[in-house]
Amino acid sequence: SGDIDELKADLDWHEENFMAKQTYIEQGLEMSRDVLKTSPMDGRRRALYIISDGKLDDEFMSRPAVEALHTTNPRPEVFGIVVRRFKTHTDVDEDAEANIKPMTSAPQDDHFINVEMDTMAQPD
Repeated sequence: SGDIDELKADLDWHEENFMAKQTYIEQGLEMSRDVLKTSPMDGRRRALYIISDGKLDDEFMSRPAVEALHTTNPRPEVFGIVVRRFKTHTDVDEDAEANIKPMTSAPQDDHFINVEMDTMAQPD
């Protein structure tokens, strides 16, 4: 929705309902594809954001779902965001970047960012 209060409430919910340290996105990608397929063709652009603070645990299983998204009509622009804990890069966020960036739309450098967590919490 883009509503900041709604986004903050969603983040609070996820922090309060922590489930696991692993990150699996295959099912979410498939659900996103289904939503896009059934959404009205009204000329609006579509976007999908993959946000993670670490490497995906289902990278290889997710590839067919990502390929299907890139061929869905209307085709969404797929963006990747890795949220790192520190100012300097670590193996954790570099591993995340290595498996999320290839999932993004071309040109990938324009559709991907590796950002420090504190930067996301600061208003402009």
